[in-house]
Amino acid sequence: MVTTLGKMAAEWGGGGCCSGSGPGPSRWSASLWVRGVLLLLGGLPASTTSVPVSVGTSPPCRHHVPSDTEVINKVHLKTNHVVKRDVDEHLRIKTVYDKSIEELLPEKRHLVKNKLFPQAISYLEKTFQVRRPAGTILLSRQCATNQYLRKENDPHRYCTGECAPYTKCGPVIVPEEHLQQCRVCRGGKWPCGAVGVLDQEGVQDADFVLYVGALATERCRHENIISYAAYCQQEAKMDRPIAGYANLCPNMISTQPQEFIGMLSTVKHEIIHALGFSAGLFAFYHDKDGNPLTSRFADGLPPFNYSLGLYQWSDKVVRKVERSWNVRDNKIVRHTVYLLVTPRVVDEARKHFNCPILEGMELENQGGMGTELNHWEKRLLENEAMTGSHTQNRVLSRITLALMEDTGWYKANYSMAEKLDWGRGMGCDFVRKSCKFWIDQQRQKRQMLSPYCDTLRSNPLQLTCRQDQRAVAVCNLQKFPKPLPPEYQYFDELSGIPAEDLPYYGGSVEIADYCPFSQEFSWHLSGEYQRSSDCRILENQPEIFKNYGAEKYGPHSVCLIQKSAFIMEKCERKLSYPDWGSGCYQISCSLQGLMVWVQDTSYLCSRAGQVLPVSIQMNGWIHEGNLLCPSCWDFCEQCPPETDPPVANLTRALPLDLCSRSSSLVVTLWLLLGNLFPLLAGFLLCVWH
Repeated sequence: MVTTLGKMAAEWGGGGCCSGSGPGPSRWSASLWVRGVLLLLGGLPASTTSVPVSVGTSPPCRHHVPSDTEVINKVHLKTNHVVKRDVDEHLRIKTVYDKSIEELLPEKRHLVKNKLFPQAISYLEKTFQVRRPAGTILLSRQCATNQYLRKENDPHRYCTGECAPYTKCGPVIVPEEHLQQCRVCRGGKWPCGAVGVLDQEGVQDADFVLYVGALATERCRHENIISYAAYCQQEAKMDRPIAGYANLCPNMISTQPQEFIGMLSTVKHEIIHALGFSAGLFAFYHDKDGNPLTSRFADGLPPFNYSLGLYQWSDKVVRKVERSWNVRDNKIVRHTVYLLVTPRVVDEARKHFNCPILEGMELENQGGMGTELNHWEKRLLENEAMTGSHTQNRVLSRITLALMEDTGWYKANYSMAEKLDWGRGMGCDFVRKSCKFWIDQQRQKRQMLSPYCDTLRSNPLQLTCRQDQRAVAVCNLQKFPKPLPPEYQYFDELSGIPAEDLPYYGGSVEIADYCPFSQEFSWHLSGEYQRSSDCRILENQPEIFKNYGAEKYGPHSVCLIQKSAFIMEKCERKLSYPDWGSGCYQISCSLQGLMVWVQDTSYLCSRAGQVLPVSIQMNGWIHEGNLLCPSCWDFCEQCPPETDPPVANLTRALPLDLCSRSSSLVVTLWLLLGNLFPLLAGFLLCVWH
């Protein structure tokens, strides 16, 4: 008899933030609570536990594009004639910590100043270099009335009335020593002049100044976010941002080790917004020769779109395109998208998707102000770091590096780009059509739907692997409380779902156009985060007596499909777990091919799709199940030709179950002693005499 552990019911989670990736609850997540009866060893009675499995994404990142009153354009920088920079020198970011950082708890302050920002900035400095570096950075002062005048052939701006008592970059006050002298026009009339303290020393040996704060701002109190960032001043010659800020919401800073990778990704994401990836900067981009891609007025600024609250870009930067969009009931509707069409982005996007006619890279069209246009389309670049929400395994791809080059302000070191598997090589139908079209085409070809899926989250869970095979995952297809917009209704049928309910079903991530995809998840106990399903993190290793599939988490582990549920057997007891379908196992590459390790036992994968019958002894229990081999080329640089599997892999000897053999073993030993006793007695008598 096999005892199945666990019963499951679905509950909905509540709000978390886009900017973070921590294990906390998520506004957009659906939590699946496992209520299991665990049979304990040693004859102890069974106990009931609750283990929530949280699958979800953070709410969309709402990047705050600064208003024209929050940004100072055309800041004059003095050219440094003394020091000539090496053409290959990296981007230099000067980090200035606000006093609010010093007021944090010691462990949070240490995390921010010694780990989080140093690591993020080190990565970005190695990844980019400035095309036309300037000299010392001296920032302009803000005006008390936000009104100013400019004089022909004079690079400075003059406040009408007075300069503001202090100048801010976002919520952070800029130190006086970073500011130019105050210049005013009394009564708004000429003559105008400089007053007060002379130009200060400024910031030397820097291309960009980042002011870092931990202020409990209005956004922190109301938006439940971890951090946000933007630019605040742009230099005169090339419009490049030279100063920006990043504010961390103090109550959202986590010192938990398992949350660090997510927070680091968040900080990189936010700084890239400040450096150039922002709809507020699109109109300021330049071509490779330094010419503006958007025409300018006499004052040197592009036209301003008052309805958007942004400087209006030209169609050399962003272009509106209508797509033919397949939806349910065999209908085709018009779907409006906005494409970033700068040269390097187009080239990288075409190569990534293997679509030579692709016009550009799609920008996000959902999520509201701050998410739309300020991120890549989630449907197409799911786990790219500059999409609008964090779901899993964020990576900065060549496409984002290409965008930063196409600003005209930076050169990119493409060796620093991280591999993006999502959408790679999937062709024009994937990148230019709806996910329904792709799913239907794959079904007709009898091929996998990856990276999409159509498996309902159910009781029990049907586990699978994330697209890159580095984490256990589940399909995030779910039922919504209201019908989805017609544009995002994709299903003509779903197993067990009445036709009238189909408009309610879609993927849980709205900004991925409700397309369902396989997503990693995390385990919680009494509301507390326990571990995630990422195979590479050693701390995710299950407890010994909950490791039904004999899994192994660690840097050399990947996700493998389980062909059958694993069974734990001891004496007359058999246990299985209801949620199965994939697990994490260690692999290695050899001359013979890909090796799969289940604990200390190795299995050779001779071909993709080969079934590996697993039977091993671990902690006094026999673990039995079947794994499917992945392709050797997915993980190894060199692989032999595929062959039939060796006999040794098909017929594994069962490990000895000492418990089930113990009674017969005792009988055998008594019989042996009974036969030996007369011989032993005769021998002793001979010796005695």
